[in-house]
Order: sequence, then C-alpha cells, then structure tokens
Amino acid sequence: MRAEEAKLTGRLCQIEERIRPKLESILSPVLGMENMELADIIDVQAIQSLMDDFYKFAHITMALVDLKGNVLVSIGWQDICTGFHRAHPETCKHCIESDTKLSAGVLPGEFKLYRCRNNMWDIVTPIIVGGQHVGNIFSGQFFFEDEFPDYEIFRSHARKYGFNEEEYMAALEKVPRLSRETVDTGMTFLTKLAHMLSQLSYSNITMFQALAERDAVVNALRESEKRERARSDELAALLDAVPTAVWVAHDPQALHITGNRLSYEWLRIPEGSNASKSATEGEIPKTFRVFKDGVELLPAEMPLHISAAGTELLDYEFNFVYPDGTMRHLLGNAKPLRDEQGNLHGSISAFIDITERKRVEETLAFERSQLLSIFDGIDDVVYVTDPHTYEVLYANKAMKEKFGGELVGGICYREFQQRDSPCDFCTSPIILKERDKLYHWEYYNPTVDRHFMIMDRIIKWPDGRDVRFEIAKDITERRKAEVALKKAYDDLEGIVEERTAQLEGAYKSLKENEKGLAEAQKMAHIGNWEWDIATDKAYWSEEMYRIFGRDPKKAAPSYNEYLYYIHPDDRDHYCNAIKKAVKGKSSGIDYRIVLANGEERIVHLKSEFVSYNVTVPVRIKGIVQDITERKKAEKALANLETARKKEIHHRIKNNLQVISSLLDLQAEKFRDKEVLKAFRESQNRVLSMSLIHEELYQGEGTDTLNFSEYLRKLAKNLFQTYSLRSKNLHLLMDLEENAFFNMDTAIPLGIIVNELVSNSLKHAFTEGEEGEIRIQLCREENNDKIHESLFSLTISDNGKGIPKNIELGSIESLGLQLVNILIDQLAGNIELKKGPGTEFIISFKAEERL
Repeated sequence: MRAEEAKLTGRLCQIEERIRPKLESILSPVLGMENMELADIIDVQAIQSLMDDFYKFAHITMALVDLKGNVLVSIGWQDICTGFHRAHPETCKHCIESDTKLSAGVLPGEFKLYRCRNNMWDIVTPIIVGGQHVGNIFSGQFFFEDEFPDYEIFRSHARKYGFNEEEYMAALEKVPRLSRETVDTGMTFLTKLAHMLSQLSYSNITMFQALAERDAVVNALRESEKRERARSDELAALLDAVPTAVWVAHDPQALHITGNRLSYEWLRIPEGSNASKSATEGEIPKTFRVFKDGVELLPAEMPLHISAAGTELLDYEFNFVYPDGTMRHLLGNAKPLRDEQGNLHGSISAFIDITERKRVEETLAFERSQLLSIFDGIDDVVYVTDPHTYEVLYANKAMKEKFGGELVGGICYREFQQRDSPCDFCTSPIILKERDKLYHWEYYNPTVDRHFMIMDRIIKWPDGRDVRFEIAKDITERRKAEVALKKAYDDLEGIVEERTAQLEGAYKSLKENEKGLAEAQKMAHIGNWEWDIATDKAYWSEEMYRIFGRDPKKAAPSYNEYLYYIHPDDRDHYCNAIKKAVKGKSSGIDYRIVLANGEERIVHLKSEFVSYNVTVPVRIKGIVQDITERKKAEKALANLETARKKEIHHRIKNNLQVISSLLDLQAEKFRDKEVLKAFRESQNRVLSMSLIHEELYQGEGTDTLNFSEYLRKLAKNLFQTYSLRSKNLHLLMDLEENAFFNMDTAIPLGIIVNELVSNSLKHAFTEGEEGEIRIQLCREENNDKIHESLFSLTISDNGKGIPKNIELGSIESLGLQLVNILIDQLAGNIELKKGPGTEFIISFKAEERL
C-alpha cells in the first residue's frame, strides 16, 4: 500500500507540472483564490489515470466532484447509478443533492458516511486548498455485507420512475457488499489522497502567488525606476528652461556645488564644473567674485555655505562681479537639505537676475528726487496722504511754510484742519471710486485764512499702495479781484438796464406798427377757391377773378391753365407746395402771378386737401390774397428801418464827438499832467466808441461792422493822437478779412485795443526811439452751425517790456483793469508774454454776421 502511495505521489507531482500554467492564470491579481474551482487546479486526465490504476487492485468506487455537483473524475461506478439513477431527471437530482448538500459540513482529514437519496451508501471527504473548500472525493454505491437491502423500496422506485424492473433489480444485485473494515481502510487512503491533493495544490498556489508577487514588485520597481529616470530628465530639462539659476551643495561644507545650465552661464564656467569657492586648490573658479553691500564675501559667508550649515535664507541679495568689471545683481532663497534622520547633507538655492530691476529702481529713485525738487520749487502746495490712515507721506516746501512744521508723519485732518476726526468733506472716497480721474474742487481753509483751488487723484506710492496726491493753488487774491470785478460788473449792469429799457420802448413801438399792419391786412381782398382733382374743375370766388384779372364770365381755369398765371420762376415752388399738401401738410406760400396785361402781382396762397377715407385726396381748397401792396409797404418799412438805424448811429457818433470836445475844452483848464493824462485817455476811449458808430453809419444800416477796417482807422487815429511819440514807430497789421462783429463784441474790443495800443505808445519806447507795434486778428476755429468763431487778437511791441516780477492781475493801472473787466464781459481770455517787448494775446468767441 505504501508503494502505491509513493507511486501516487510521483504521479501527483507530474500533474502539478501540467497544471502550473492553469494556476498562473487563475491566481492572477484579478481572480485570486476565492475564485478558484476544482477543475482549474487539477489535471483531470492524469487523476483519471491514477484512479484507474488504484481501482485495479482496490476495486473501490471513486469520484472527484466539485461543489456544483459536476463529476470531474470517476471509476467503478455501478450500473444502477449510471444506467438508471443518473439517467432519469428526478433521480439525478437526488444524486446531485447527495453530492452537494448531504456531503456538506465535513472537516478536513475526515470523512462522512451517509445514505444517498436513492437508498445506497456514499462516503465523502473534502478537498481544501488554502482554506477554501473546492470539491470532494466520493466513494460509495455499495451496501454493507451485514445488512439486507429493502427490495420492495427499489421495486417501487422502478415503477415510480418508469425503470425496467427486471433490469433495474438485476443491476441492484450487482451492487457490491463491503465489510465495514474494507470501507474504513479505503476511506483512510482516500482521505490521505484528498489531503495530499490539498497540500500539494496549496503549496504550488502559494509558491505561484509568491512568484507572482515578486514579479509584480520587480516590475513595479522597474516602472518606478523608469518614472524616476523620466522625472529626473524632466526636472533637469525644466531647470535648464527656467530663467532662474539653481545651485546644489552636495555636502554640509559646500565643498562641491553644481547647478543648472543658467547657473554655469552666470558663473562663466563649463557645465558640470565644481562651482564652490571652497573647492580644493586648482578647482576654485576664478571667473567671478561674490559681493554683498559692496563687501567681498569669504567662502563661508556665501549663501550656499550658510544654508548648507543649517541656516535658511529668504530674499537674500548679493552680486557677482566679473573680471571685466561688469556686475550681476541676484535675489533668491537658499535652504538646507537634511536626510531622514535630520542630518545636514547640503543645500539648494534658487536666484533670479535683478540687475535690470536694480537699474530701473535707481532710475526711478533719481526721477522721484528730481520730481520732489520740482515740487519744492513751485508756489502751489503739494502733499501726499494715505487715504485710509490719513497719514501725511509727503509735503513740499510751500506746504510746510504755509501750515508750519514738518507735517510728514502727522495726520492730515489734525495738521491742516485742526480737527480731531476726519473731515466730512474729504474727497478720498470719491477719488478711490474713480481712480483714473482728476477731481477738481475749491475750498476755504479757516486755519490759514486762504482760498484754494484743488486737484486730487489717486497715484501709486513706491511701496505699491494707493495714495492721495493733491495740488492746491492759493486763489485768495483772485477771489478778492473777483469781488472787485463783481462790483464793477454791477455798475455796468445799471447802464445795461437803462439801455435795455430804451430798446424795449423801441420794440414796443415796432409791435404797435405791426398791429396796425395786421389790421390793414384784414381789410385786404381775399379770394377762396376749390379744385376737384378727378374732374380737373375749379371754383373761384369773385375776388379770385379780380385778383387774377380774369373775366368772371369764364369758367375757373384748369390746373394746367392756372399754372400759366404763375411766374415761370415760381412754378416749381408752387408745385412743391402742392405736393406737401397732398401728404397732409398745410401749405402756405407766396409767389408771383402775371396778369393778361403783363402786370406782375404777388399773392399769398393757403391750401389744404380734402380726403376720402382719410388717405385718398379728392379735393383741394384754399384762399389767395393779393399781398402786392403789403410787400411794397414791407420793403418801404425795411428801407425806413435802415435809415433810422443809420440816423441813430449818426447821432450817437455826434454826441460822442461832442463829449470828446467837451473833455478837450475841460482839459485846457488844468495844468496837472496826471489830470491832463486822464482826460486824454478818456477822450481816446470816447473816440474809439465814436469811430464804431461812424463805421455803422457809413455802412449798409446793419448792426454789424467790418472789424478789421475799424481797427485800421482806430490805430491810425491813435498814432495821430500820439504823433510826437510815434513819429519813429511803425505800425504792422495782420487782420482777418470778412470779420463782421455786432456792437456787443465790437465796442469792448475797440476799447481793449485803444488801451493796449495807447499803453505801447506811451510807455514802451523812449521819445525818439524806433520801434514796432503789431496788431494781429486771426480766426482760429469756425462753427458754421451756430455761426460762431474763435478769434485771437494779438497786440505786441518790441519796446522795453513789463518787468518780469509784475503779474497782469496785480497791475493797478485803470486802463489794464478796464481791459480785464471787458475780457470777462466777452467771456474771453488774456495772456501776457514778457520780454523782449510786451505781447498781449486775447482769445474770444464771436457771433459773425454778414
């Protein structure tokens, strides 16, 4: 028996070799042992051969059955089972139930004896692989020799399931009768066989799992090495691509330092060389020196050495200085490197080139100092504050002088307003909301008793924050001048009101004349008419016949015949008016008619269409009024108005000349030169106005005059007035042609020219000195829509000029004060340019009339 067991063991080893590939597939990580089935881990053909050999000497029925009841290997099965019980569906179910359910619950190394559902004895022992029950070894289909089968039960089975009773009972007689000792001996062998199958299969499975795990680990390590190598290559490529120099110290003393491509480029040494200044003699690079704050660093003081020794450096700045004297500024970080036990083993650093940034910062610092110097040199106050904390960050010299003290570092509302809390009129919220816009405002500061015109906006401070920038111009003196100007304006307004009352009287008289004319129009003859569009037939009243000189006995004319009455030059005008009336617009026109005797008359036509269903015109009706006499009266009135205006200008001119003469006579009674001077100046002003009215009188009777022609005459009169001083002086004039101004523009401009030219004649030159006085009038811009143009009037001389320390607004001369008042009246601007000579540039807008 032992020899047979040894033989069986050898056969099992051969079986294992054959099932190894099958095991490798089923024990993949995807399936695992829990998915194993008995057919997957045995060689069915070899086991069948093994059991055939065993049956030849033992004559014991055997079978390998999986947990699903599938018979994988069998030998010695009885005819009653193969030919009857497993051939019929119902009895086969009993067999499978016996193989799966009745055999359950047997412990490894043991066997179970039970009677199957078909009333024969079966024995089962389990096959356990790796703790997993995968199948059973069965034996059975026998009776014990010490028992007698119940033949009646088997006959009833034959009848129940339709078996041939004689054949079925014959097969029953062939079932072996075994002693209990034989059964125990056979099952001992089969139990050991099941155990050997379990052990050998589990050992192989475990071995294959270990090998699979080892292969998986090896493959994972290879993949990891490949990935790490790829990452290393990627990191090297990345470090060579970034615009940052990276250095690595490979020991705590930084004796060996390497870096990326850019780092070697900056050090000017070959790639892969040792970059350490602590390297052995002969390896120390000589292509650069390291400085910080102007002091050359020893190797131990260099950033990689410091960090390799255990100190982390952040935002560290230093310089490379090269043998040719050039310098590179660097900024970056250096960090120590430690192993898993925390021991230092080097450092890593990354630095960027900030040479250009340093240059820009130095340039900005220089420009900022220049700008602050400019701010300190101007009279306007300039200061900067933090709009959130109210801290004063900068104040120029004028600001410090006006408010006293250093101011910088203080709180704005305390320093400037003497307040304990922020001002309720603070503009910081406004300019923070609209950062890109200037904000203009005016303010009276009671602390220094001054008026300021202020401009605020948000700017960037060098540290990057938003700050409030303010420039304030002291306009206290301008405000005082405005008060004085208002007083002068109020005085002038009284004169204007008086003149307005006179004009209103004249206007009232004109309206009364118009009323009388309207009454006369009512008395005029008016004819009415209708015209049927479809039939081209018309109806005329008697007055229509009288107006057109047509025989009342004749029928009213057709449309085309009526057109022959209309003057040829007015027919298109008439037809266009009729077309407008067709579109629903009321038509009212004046046109000429020619009577049969050749007489021309002027008529006024009013017409409208009568429509059918609102949209289709069917009739046109209207009135015609002979307005020939009215037109003649209007022309006569227009001529009369022109004559009246010319008479008014003539009388005003005469009155002004009388005033000038009275001033001349009165001046003869005084000997005081200043008094005489004042009289002469007043006389010149009156003459300048008189000259305007003379031009208007000699013109076409309109309220406009050719201002260029007026300037020529005014300048000529002034040169004659100051003939003793002007004999060596030359007048140069460049005047815009066709510059026609009304009286409201011409009179102030005439007085301005009189004052400025008189000043040049009196003060610009010493007696007998040669010189030039220029008058230039230019049209700068023209707006055809509103007939308004922008002009510039320049009056200059090449005389001794006005002292540079005297401003136009501070000159107390009555003449120049009058000039400023008149400039404001014109809503214009005046600019004074000094030395050499004097130049006044006046810009103003004027409505042009031809």
